Amino acid sequence: MPGLFGMYGSDGIGERSAAIGAAADAQRAASQARDAEQRVKALEESLAKTLLICESLLEILRERSGLTEDDLYQKLREIDLRDGVLDEKNQTKPTECPSCQRRLSNRHARCLYCGHTFEKSTFAL
Repeated sequence: MPGLFGMYGSDGIGERSAAIGAAADAQRAASQARDAEQRVKALEESLAKTLLICESLLEILRERSGLTEDDLYQKLREIDLRDGVLDEKNQTKPTECPSCQRRLSNRHARCLYCGHTFEKSTFAL
């Protein structure tokens, strides 16, 4: 007569435990996917609003100042090239702290070495 484990299989408990773990992993993954989907939707809404604001501002500038789209493209190119690379990105190079002359990433609002505070651009990400 087979023992209890022989009748049901010695790893039946392990298989059930693995299935429970897999189900929990699947639930976590589904929850993370829903969260990511909500963040993407919020970003898309924010981008749509930003584009609407930009288009409105461009039309106001055209109407009030006579600026053309060519003026806009020239300014875009000028700003894009500030980092030395024409890549359609507004990235800045590391700066030197005016107080201690150490090089710093522009993502910091304060010098990590001497504490000097920098003015951050409105458009910095």
